Amino acid sequence: MTAPLAQLLRTILMLVLACSCCIRLAHADDYLTPDEVEQLREAQEPSLRLKVFEDLLESRLNKARALKDPASVKTKPPEQKPDKKHAKSDKGAVAVATEKTAGRTESKPFLSWMTEYLQCLEELSNNVENFSTTPLEPKAYLKSLNKLQTMLGEHSQWIDQIMGQLDKPEKKVVTEVSEVLKEVAENLKEANEKTQEQIKLLKETEKARSSRRR
Repeated sequence: MTAPLAQLLRTILMLVLACSCCIRLAHADDYLTPDEVEQLREAQEPSLRLKVFEDLLESRLNKARALKDPASVKTKPPEQKPDKKHAKSDKGAVAVATEKTAGRTESKPFLSWMTEYLQCLEELSNNVENFSTTPLEPKAYLKSLNKLQTMLGEHSQWIDQIMGQLDKPEKKVVTEVSEVLKEVAENLKEANEKTQEQIKLLKETEKARSSRRR
């Protein structure tokens, strides 16, 4: 297959994937904010999309942790202060945005956060499955897979620890989360192995080309 043809095929497949994801995201407004939906739409490259899902899942689990196990919540480094020149003009807008966000999210109960976590997890699973037939940059994708696998492993451990504290409705959702986490872990493992094999084949191909040039 020639390079232009391979690039054309890759572009077509990425467009098909983008359309598929946009259709699903159109029904995701109940658990994603408009900004999060936009982030997913813009992140068409598999490695970038996995990074967005990493942030979505971590955010929701941290909110759930804050309600059941505050000591386990990971603290993020403080954000950089805005430029003093724009601080005054932005102050009012920031205050309004913060107030709206707080009203929309911070009052949610543990069950709601874990339900959203489950929905994000299922969407992640769909994306990983789609990526198995999509041409991608294997090194960047492998790096994103490794980070996601590590994070979800930590999430699974915390969920196992917290299970005994939950009431019946919470335990039902969290049990489902635990089951889906296991399925996703298997999917990520398979994707990891496949991607490593792709990297190996690329190295062997490049080595063969270099040998022919000598």
